[in-house]
Amino acid sequence: MTAILVLFHCESNPGYAASSHEHTFLDVALKLVGDYSRVHYAYSRLDGGMTPSLPKALTNVIQLDTQWSAPSQLADAEQYIRQHKIKYLLGFDQPVSRPMYQALRRGGVETFVSYWGAPMSSVNTGLKLLLKKLEVSTKKFGPDHYIFQSAGMRDTAVKGRGIPKWKTSIVKTGIDTDKYAPDEHQHDYAHQAFDIPRNRKIIVFSGHMERRKGVHVILQAAQYLTQKLGRQDVHFLILGNRPGEKERFEEFLTDEKTNDHITFGGYRTDIPKLLKSCTIGMIASVEWDSFPMSSLEMASSGLPLLVSDLPGLNEAVTQQTGLRFPVGDYVHAANALNELLNNPDQIKLMGTRGRQRVKKHFSRQSQSQGITDIFEEMKEQKLEHAN
Repeated sequence: MTAILVLFHCESNPGYAASSHEHTFLDVALKLVGDYSRVHYAYSRLDGGMTPSLPKALTNVIQLDTQWSAPSQLADAEQYIRQHKIKYLLGFDQPVSRPMYQALRRGGVETFVSYWGAPMSSVNTGLKLLLKKLEVSTKKFGPDHYIFQSAGMRDTAVKGRGIPKWKTSIVKTGIDTDKYAPDEHQHDYAHQAFDIPRNRKIIVFSGHMERRKGVHVILQAAQYLTQKLGRQDVHFLILGNRPGEKERFEEFLTDEKTNDHITFGGYRTDIPKLLKSCTIGMIASVEWDSFPMSSLEMASSGLPLLVSDLPGLNEAVTQQTGLRFPVGDYVHAANALNELLNNPDQIKLMGTRGRQRVKKHFSRQSQSQGITDIFEEMKEQKLEHAN
Protein backbone atom coordinates (compact mmCIF):
# COMPACT_ATOMS: atom_id res chain seq x y z
CA MET A 1 0.00 0.00 0.00
CA THR A 2 1.24 3.48 -0.90
CA ALA A 3 2.38 5.81 1.88
CA ILE A 4 3.10 9.54 2.06
CA LEU A 5 5.80 11.61 3.76
CA VAL A 6 4.91 15.15 4.83
CA LEU A 7 8.22 16.97 5.04
CA PHE A 8 8.65 20.22 6.99
CA HIS A 9 11.65 22.52 6.66
CA CYS A 10 11.17 23.65 10.27
CA GLU A 11 11.23 22.19 13.76
CA SER A 12 8.30 20.26 15.24
CA ASN A 13 5.50 22.14 17.02
CA PRO A 14 6.36 25.27 14.98
CA GLY A 15 3.44 27.48 16.06
CA TYR A 16 1.99 30.35 14.02
CA ALA A 17 0.69 29.51 10.56
CA ALA A 18 2.88 26.43 10.15
CA SER A 19 0.86 24.56 12.78
CA SER A 20 -2.31 25.14 10.77
CA HIS A 21 -0.56 23.69 7.72
CA GLU A 22 0.24 20.60 9.76
CA HIS A 23 -3.49 19.93 10.03
CA THR A 24 -4.25 20.77 6.42
CA PHE A 25 -1.43 18.56 5.15
CA LEU A 26 -2.72 15.74 7.32
CA ASP A 27 -6.13 16.07 5.65
CA VAL A 28 -4.39 15.83 2.27
CA ALA A 29 -2.36 12.80 3.35
CA LEU A 30 -5.42 10.91 4.60
CA LYS A 31 -7.30 11.63 1.39
CA LEU A 32 -4.40 10.20 -0.62
CA VAL A 33 -3.51 7.11 1.42
CA GLY A 34 -6.55 6.60 3.64
CA ASP A 35 -4.93 5.53 6.90
CA TYR A 36 -2.79 7.06 9.67
CA SER A 37 -0.43 4.10 9.54
CA ARG A 38 0.64 5.17 6.04
CA VAL A 39 1.15 8.84 6.92
CA HIS A 40 4.67 9.90 7.94
CA TYR A 41 5.73 13.32 9.23
CA ALA A 42 9.32 14.61 9.18
CA TYR A 43 10.82 17.73 10.78
CA SER A 44 14.31 19.20 10.76
CA ARG A 45 14.30 18.94 14.59
CA LEU A 46 12.02 17.27 17.13
CA ASP A 47 13.10 19.23 20.21
CA GLY A 48 9.73 21.00 20.58
CA GLY A 49 7.68 17.82 20.73
CA MET A 50 4.57 17.34 18.64
CA THR A 51 1.89 19.97 18.14
CA PRO A 52 -0.64 19.09 20.88
CA SER A 53 -3.67 19.44 18.62
CA LEU A 54 -2.45 16.84 16.12
CA PRO A 55 -4.20 13.48 16.58
CA LYS A 56 -2.50 10.85 18.72
CA ALA A 57 -2.98 8.39 15.87
CA LEU A 58 -0.21 10.15 13.96
CA THR A 59 2.75 8.17 15.28
CA ASN A 60 5.12 7.90 12.31
CA VAL A 61 7.25 10.96 13.09
CA ILE A 62 10.95 11.24 12.29
CA GLN A 63 13.73 13.81 12.21
CA LEU A 64 14.93 14.53 8.69
CA ASP A 65 16.61 17.63 7.32
CA THR A 66 16.92 17.78 3.54
CA GLN A 67 20.22 19.66 3.93
CA TRP A 68 21.84 16.62 5.51
CA SER A 69 24.51 15.22 3.21
CA ALA A 70 26.48 12.64 5.23
CA PRO A 71 26.44 9.23 3.46
CA SER A 72 24.99 7.50 6.54
CA GLN A 73 22.15 10.04 6.76
CA LEU A 74 21.34 9.67 3.08
CA ALA A 75 21.39 5.88 3.34
CA ASP A 76 19.10 5.90 6.39
CA ALA A 77 16.60 8.18 4.64
CA GLU A 78 16.61 6.05 1.50
CA GLN A 79 16.03 2.91 3.57
CA TYR A 80 13.16 4.54 5.50
CA ILE A 81 11.38 5.52 2.29
CA ARG A 82 11.82 2.04 0.80
CA GLN A 83 10.83 0.19 3.99
CA HIS A 84 7.58 2.13 4.36
CA LYS A 85 6.71 2.15 0.63
CA ILE A 86 6.49 5.94 0.49
CA LYS A 87 5.54 7.10 -3.00
CA TYR A 88 4.13 10.56 -2.24
CA LEU A 89 6.10 13.44 -0.80
CA LEU A 90 4.44 16.70 0.30
CA GLY A 91 7.09 19.22 1.28
CA PHE A 92 6.71 22.56 3.02
CA ASP A 93 8.95 25.31 1.54
CA GLN A 94 11.18 22.72 -0.13
CA PRO A 95 13.40 24.37 -2.77
CA VAL A 96 14.62 23.23 -6.17
CA SER A 97 17.60 21.26 -4.90
CA ARG A 98 18.72 19.66 -1.65
CA PRO A 99 21.34 16.95 -0.93
CA MET A 100 18.67 14.61 0.43
CA TYR A 101 16.43 14.60 -2.64
CA GLN A 102 18.31 11.96 -4.62
CA ALA A 103 18.20 9.55 -1.69
CA LEU A 104 14.44 10.07 -1.30
CA ARG A 105 13.92 9.39 -4.99
CA ARG A 106 16.11 6.27 -4.87
CA GLY A 107 14.03 5.04 -1.96
CA GLY A 108 10.89 5.18 -4.07
CA VAL A 109 9.36 8.68 -4.01
CA GLU A 110 7.51 9.10 -7.30
CA THR A 111 5.45 12.29 -6.78
CA PHE A 112 7.01 15.26 -4.99
CA VAL A 113 4.99 18.43 -4.43
CA SER A 114 6.37 21.45 -2.57
CA TYR A 115 3.93 23.88 -0.90
CA TRP A 116 5.37 27.36 -0.45
CA GLY A 117 4.35 30.01 2.05
CA ALA A 118 7.25 32.32 1.21
CA PRO A 119 8.91 33.86 -1.86
CA MET A 120 11.54 31.75 -3.59
CA SER A 121 13.58 34.59 -5.02
CA SER A 122 13.61 38.20 -6.02
CA VAL A 123 12.33 38.73 -9.56
CA ASN A 124 15.04 38.47 -12.25
CA THR A 125 15.25 39.32 -15.94
CA GLY A 126 17.48 38.75 -18.94
CA LEU A 127 20.61 36.66 -18.63
CA LYS A 128 20.24 36.10 -14.91
CA LEU A 129 16.75 34.65 -15.35
CA LEU A 130 17.98 32.49 -18.25
CA LEU A 131 20.76 31.09 -16.07
CA LYS A 132 18.24 30.35 -13.32
CA LYS A 133 16.08 28.45 -15.81
CA LEU A 134 19.07 26.43 -16.99
CA GLU A 135 19.95 25.60 -13.39
CA VAL A 136 16.41 24.44 -12.62
CA SER A 137 16.36 22.21 -15.72
CA THR A 138 19.39 20.29 -14.44
CA LYS A 139 17.95 19.56 -10.97
CA LYS A 140 16.08 16.38 -11.79
CA PHE A 141 15.52 15.06 -8.25
CA GLY A 142 13.61 18.04 -6.85
CA PRO A 143 9.88 18.75 -6.65
CA ASP A 144 7.69 17.82 -9.60
CA HIS A 145 5.30 20.66 -8.81
CA TYR A 146 5.22 23.82 -6.69
CA ILE A 147 2.16 25.28 -4.96
CA PHE A 148 1.99 28.92 -3.87
CA GLN A 149 -0.46 30.85 -1.72
CA SER A 150 -0.71 33.84 -4.05
CA ALA A 151 0.03 34.99 -7.58
CA GLY A 152 2.64 37.36 -6.17
CA MET A 153 4.55 34.48 -4.59
CA ARG A 154 4.28 32.35 -7.73
CA ASP A 155 5.91 35.18 -9.67
CA THR A 156 8.97 34.88 -7.45
CA ALA A 157 9.34 31.27 -8.62
CA VAL A 158 8.57 31.77 -12.30
CA LYS A 159 10.14 35.20 -12.85
CA GLY A 160 12.77 34.86 -10.17
CA ARG A 161 13.85 31.24 -9.76
CA GLY A 162 13.17 30.21 -13.35
CA ILE A 163 10.65 27.46 -12.61
CA PRO A 164 8.33 26.76 -15.57
CA LYS A 165 4.87 28.14 -14.92
CA TRP A 166 3.27 24.83 -15.89
CA LYS A 167 4.99 23.27 -12.88
CA THR A 168 3.25 25.72 -10.51
CA SER A 169 -0.22 26.22 -9.08
CA ILE A 170 -1.94 28.58 -6.66
CA VAL A 171 -3.84 27.17 -3.70
CA LYS A 172 -4.93 29.79 -1.21
CA THR A 173 -4.44 29.31 2.51
CA GLY A 174 -7.45 27.91 4.34
CA ILE A 175 -8.70 28.38 7.90
CA ASP A 176 -11.39 27.07 10.22
CA THR A 177 -14.25 29.48 9.48
CA ASP A 178 -16.33 28.16 12.38
CA LYS A 179 -13.56 28.88 14.85
CA TYR A 180 -12.95 32.35 13.42
CA ALA A 181 -16.43 33.84 13.33
CA PRO A 182 -18.22 36.93 14.68
CA ASP A 183 -19.91 36.59 18.07
CA GLU A 184 -21.81 39.49 19.61
CA HIS A 185 -21.66 37.80 23.00
CA GLN A 186 -17.87 38.33 23.09
CA HIS A 187 -17.79 41.91 21.79
CA ASP A 188 -15.75 43.09 24.78
CA TYR A 189 -13.58 40.01 25.38
CA ALA A 190 -10.35 41.78 24.39
CA HIS A 191 -11.32 44.87 26.39
CA GLN A 192 -11.62 42.73 29.50
CA ALA A 193 -8.48 40.68 28.78
CA PHE A 194 -6.26 43.75 28.44
CA ASP A 195 -8.18 46.35 30.45
CA ILE A 196 -8.93 48.43 27.36
CA PRO A 197 -11.65 51.08 27.83
CA ARG A 198 -14.98 49.81 26.47
CA ASN A 199 -15.52 52.89 24.30
CA ARG A 200 -12.40 52.24 22.24
CA LYS A 201 -12.53 50.47 18.88
CA ILE A 202 -9.68 47.98 18.62
CA ILE A 203 -7.37 47.83 15.60
CA VAL A 204 -5.59 44.49 15.74
CA PHE A 205 -2.42 42.95 14.31
CA SER A 206 -1.44 39.32 14.85
CA GLY A 207 1.82 37.77 13.69
CA HIS A 208 5.59 37.71 13.89
CA MET A 209 7.61 40.63 15.19
CA GLU A 210 10.12 40.57 12.34
CA ARG A 211 10.73 44.01 10.85
CA ARG A 212 9.30 42.92 7.51
CA LYS A 213 5.89 42.57 9.18
CA GLY A 214 5.71 46.34 9.63
CA VAL A 215 4.75 46.60 13.29
CA HIS A 216 6.70 49.86 13.42
CA VAL A 217 4.43 51.27 10.69
CA ILE A 218 1.38 50.41 12.79
CA LEU A 219 2.91 52.19 15.78
CA GLN A 220 3.65 55.27 13.67
CA ALA A 221 0.09 55.22 12.34
CA ALA A 222 -1.17 54.96 15.93
CA GLN A 223 0.70 58.12 16.90
CA TYR A 224 -0.52 60.04 13.86
CA LEU A 225 -4.11 58.91 14.33
CA THR A 226 -4.30 59.69 18.04
CA GLN A 227 -2.11 62.81 18.24
CA LYS A 228 -2.29 64.48 14.81
CA LEU A 229 -5.87 63.54 13.98
CA GLY A 230 -7.00 63.64 17.60
CA ARG A 231 -8.67 60.24 17.57
CA GLN A 232 -9.11 59.08 21.17
CA ASP A 233 -11.68 56.30 20.69
CA VAL A 234 -9.20 53.77 19.27
CA HIS A 235 -6.77 51.22 20.65
CA PHE A 236 -4.06 49.27 18.83
CA LEU A 237 -3.65 45.65 19.94
CA ILE A 238 -0.41 43.96 18.81
CA LEU A 239 -0.45 40.18 19.22
CA GLY A 240 2.34 37.65 18.76
CA ASN A 241 5.28 39.21 20.60
CA ARG A 242 7.48 36.87 22.60
CA PRO A 243 9.34 37.99 25.75
CA GLY A 244 11.79 40.76 24.86
CA GLU A 245 10.37 41.44 21.41
CA LYS A 246 8.39 44.55 22.35
CA GLU A 247 11.70 46.20 23.19
CA ARG A 248 12.64 46.13 19.50
CA PHE A 249 10.18 48.98 18.98
CA GLU A 250 11.27 51.31 21.78
CA GLU A 251 12.07 54.12 19.33
CA PHE A 252 8.41 54.12 18.29
CA LEU A 253 7.10 54.03 21.85
CA THR A 254 8.45 57.30 23.23
CA ASP A 255 5.17 59.23 23.37
CA GLU A 256 3.25 58.38 26.55
CA LYS A 257 -0.05 59.76 25.21
CA THR A 258 0.20 57.45 22.21
CA ASN A 259 1.33 54.51 24.34
CA ASP A 260 -1.93 54.77 26.27
CA HIS A 261 -3.61 53.60 23.05
CA ILE A 262 -1.24 50.67 22.37
CA THR A 263 -1.12 47.21 23.93
CA PHE A 264 1.39 44.47 23.14
CA GLY A 265 -0.68 41.44 24.04
CA GLY A 266 1.98 38.76 23.69
CA TYR A 267 1.74 35.30 22.18
CA ARG A 268 -1.85 34.18 22.80
CA THR A 269 -3.85 30.99 22.39
CA ASP A 270 -7.22 32.79 22.51
CA ILE A 271 -6.85 34.83 19.31
CA PRO A 272 -10.21 33.62 17.89
CA LYS A 273 -11.97 35.13 20.92
CA LEU A 274 -9.89 38.30 20.87
CA LEU A 275 -10.70 38.99 17.22
CA LYS A 276 -14.42 38.86 17.97
CA SER A 277 -14.15 42.10 19.93
CA CYS A 278 -11.94 43.98 17.44
CA THR A 279 -13.10 46.44 14.79
CA ILE A 280 -10.42 46.51 12.07
CA GLY A 281 -7.56 44.17 11.16
CA MET A 282 -4.29 45.79 10.07
CA ILE A 283 -1.22 44.27 8.39
CA ALA A 284 1.47 46.79 7.45
CA SER A 285 4.23 44.56 6.06
CA VAL A 286 7.13 46.38 4.43
CA GLU A 287 8.77 43.36 2.80
CA TRP A 288 7.41 40.13 1.37
CA ASP A 289 4.22 38.68 2.83
CA SER A 290 2.63 35.93 0.78
CA PHE A 291 -1.01 35.66 1.84
CA PRO A 292 -0.88 35.69 5.63
CA MET A 293 -3.22 33.40 7.48
CA SER A 294 -3.88 36.18 9.97
CA SER A 295 -5.58 38.18 7.20
CA LEU A 296 -8.06 35.35 6.69
CA GLU A 297 -8.61 34.90 10.42
CA MET A 298 -9.43 38.59 10.76
CA ALA A 299 -11.71 38.65 7.72
CA SER A 300 -13.49 35.47 8.78
CA SER A 301 -14.11 37.12 12.15
CA GLY A 302 -15.98 39.90 10.35
CA LEU A 303 -13.24 42.55 10.34
CA PRO A 304 -12.49 44.80 7.38
CA LEU A 305 -8.77 44.81 6.56
CA LEU A 306 -6.24 47.56 6.04
CA VAL A 307 -3.09 46.15 4.40
CA SER A 308 0.02 47.49 2.72
CA ASP A 309 0.05 47.18 -1.05
CA LEU A 310 2.62 44.39 -1.37
CA PRO A 311 2.45 41.59 -3.96
CA GLY A 312 0.74 38.64 -2.33
CA LEU A 313 -0.51 40.56 0.69
CA ASN A 314 -2.59 42.86 -1.50
CA GLU A 315 -4.53 39.80 -2.66
CA ALA A 316 -5.91 39.44 0.87
CA VAL A 317 -8.47 42.20 0.26
CA THR A 318 -10.80 43.42 -2.46
CA GLN A 319 -12.41 46.84 -2.77
CA GLN A 320 -15.45 45.31 -1.07
CA THR A 321 -13.59 43.85 1.92
CA GLY A 322 -10.90 46.35 2.85
CA LEU A 323 -8.39 49.02 1.93
CA ARG A 324 -4.74 49.12 0.83
CA PHE A 325 -2.11 51.77 1.49
CA PRO A 326 1.36 52.41 0.03
CA VAL A 327 4.07 50.34 1.72
CA GLY A 328 5.47 52.14 4.77
CA ASP A 329 3.18 55.18 4.41
CA TYR A 330 1.85 55.43 7.96
CA VAL A 331 0.19 58.79 7.29
CA HIS A 332 -1.88 57.28 4.49
CA ALA A 333 -2.65 54.32 6.76
CA ALA A 334 -3.78 56.57 9.62
CA ASN A 335 -6.04 58.57 7.32
CA ALA A 336 -7.53 55.34 5.93
CA LEU A 337 -8.24 54.13 9.47
CA ASN A 338 -9.84 57.47 10.32
CA GLU A 339 -12.04 57.23 7.24
CA LEU A 340 -13.20 53.76 8.19
CA LEU A 341 -13.80 54.65 11.83
CA ASN A 342 -15.99 57.56 10.72
CA ASN A 343 -18.15 55.16 8.74
CA PRO A 344 -19.43 52.28 10.93
CA ASP A 345 -21.82 51.14 8.19
CA GLN A 346 -18.89 50.64 5.83
CA ILE A 347 -17.02 48.72 8.52
CA LYS A 348 -19.97 46.39 8.97
CA LEU A 349 -20.52 45.89 5.24
CA MET A 350 -16.85 45.22 4.51
CA GLY A 351 -16.67 42.83 7.43
CA THR A 352 -19.70 40.90 6.24
CA ARG A 353 -18.40 40.68 2.68
CA GLY A 354 -14.96 39.69 3.91
CA ARG A 355 -16.34 36.78 5.90
CA GLN A 356 -18.45 35.66 2.95
CA ARG A 357 -15.35 35.71 0.74
CA VAL A 358 -13.34 33.62 3.19
CA LYS A 359 -16.12 31.06 3.64
CA LYS A 360 -16.46 30.68 -0.13
CA HIS A 361 -12.81 30.53 -1.14
CA PHE A 362 -10.50 30.09 1.85
CA SER A 363 -11.75 27.32 4.08
CA ARG A 364 -9.34 24.65 5.28
CA GLN A 365 -11.40 22.15 3.30
CA SER A 366 -10.90 24.07 0.04
CA GLN A 367 -7.15 24.34 0.66
CA SER A 368 -6.89 20.64 1.44
CA GLN A 369 -8.91 19.66 -1.62
CA GLY A 370 -6.88 21.97 -3.86
CA ILE A 371 -3.62 20.28 -2.84
CA THR A 372 -5.17 16.81 -3.13
CA ASP A 373 -6.45 17.56 -6.63
CA ILE A 374 -2.91 18.39 -7.77
CA PHE A 375 -1.61 15.04 -6.52
CA GLU A 376 -4.50 13.24 -8.24
CA GLU A 377 -3.92 15.08 -11.53
CA MET A 378 -0.24 14.19 -11.44
CA LYS A 379 -1.12 10.56 -10.75
CA GLU A 380 -3.42 10.50 -13.80
CA GLN A 381 -0.74 12.09 -15.96
CA LYS A 382 1.77 9.42 -14.92
CA LEU A 383 -0.74 6.68 -15.82
CA GLU A 384 -1.39 8.25 -19.20
CA HIS A 385 2.32 8.41 -19.96
CA ALA A 386 2.77 4.81 -18.80
CA ASN A 387 0.09 3.69 -21.24
